[in-house]
Amino acid sequence: NVQPLPARNERKAPKWDSQYEEQLPTFFEEFETVAKEAAIDSDDLKMKKEALRYVDAKTMRFWRSLDTFEDDQKTWDEFKKEVLSNYPGAEQVPETTTDTLKKVVTKFAKSGVSNSQELAEYHQEFATVSKSLTKHGILSGVQVAGYYVQVFPDSVRAQLNMRLQVQHTAKKKGEAYSLAELKGAVDFLLSDANTIYVGRESTTIRGVTAIVGERPVHCITDWGCSIIAMSVTTCNALGVMFDPTRCIPLQSANGKTDWTLGVASDVPFQFGEVTAILQVHIVDSPAYDVLLGRPFEVLTQAWMQSFLSGDQHITLTDPNTEKVVTVPTV
Repeated sequence: NVQPLPARNERKAPKWDSQYEEQLPTFFEEFETVAKEAAIDSDDLKMKKEALRYVDAKTMRFWRSLDTFEDDQKTWDEFKKEVLSNYPGAEQVPETTTDTLKKVVTKFAKSGVSNSQELAEYHQEFATVSKSLTKHGILSGVQVAGYYVQVFPDSVRAQLNMRLQVQHTAKKKGEAYSLAELKGAVDFLLSDANTIYVGRESTTIRGVTAIVGERPVHCITDWGCSIIAMSVTTCNALGVMFDPTRCIPLQSANGKTDWTLGVASDVPFQFGEVTAILQVHIVDSPAYDVLLGRPFEVLTQAWMQSFLSGDQHITLTDPNTEKVVTVPTV
């Protein structure tokens, strides 16, 4: 349905105060919307004429004096372009430079960003400037991210990379984090920094699940242990063969010394796409199925990340294929 152009005092009418030049592009967008509803958007003469009804008398006289208004051959877009050229503050693509971005960073570095509200204010101002710089190829995403983190406290910056790696495990090496991803991680760290935590009296021992001989096996990790150990019960259940002539003394935490039953050579443990080929000592009646000690940590370049919730992730690298997987503990 065709709707008439709204009167100047109607709520739907386009509005513009000439004191605020930066709002002129928005005024034109609003006018074009109501003009389309009134079915005059394809008539350049009417568009130029009717736009004047929504501006003040001084602006009206000035716009009428423009060459593109007086010349009936000039289009609405040409008229609009000439109008905008007379209002420097109304440029639709503001001229932003790296120095503009540095000023934003310096401003907030001085005032500080220590909570979610301050982060939101900084993020909005930074994103507005950086968007133009990346859009026009002035800065890369990696460079923008480098500027973004400069305002945060050292305590936050020290943990930021680790937090991002845990949150975005699929991110490729060298791929830039988006501002939204950075903001989310920083917001978490800032809220975390304002909380005082104390250690628990005890926590449950956590482990990982490996596939050995097509069967899942629960393994606990202990980087303080110099061997890989497996209970004889688990060994029998999996059908793992071992050499009974290769026994070593094994001292427990209470000082008791016992002997292992032998060594199973080159046992493959699968963790997703990562396979660790291990030398496993068979032990009689331990309190675990499998204990992954220091040799496993070294072979897989294991990197462990613990969280205040009690959760834990272990990142493993296959030394033969260089594939990487992050395994949640259970």
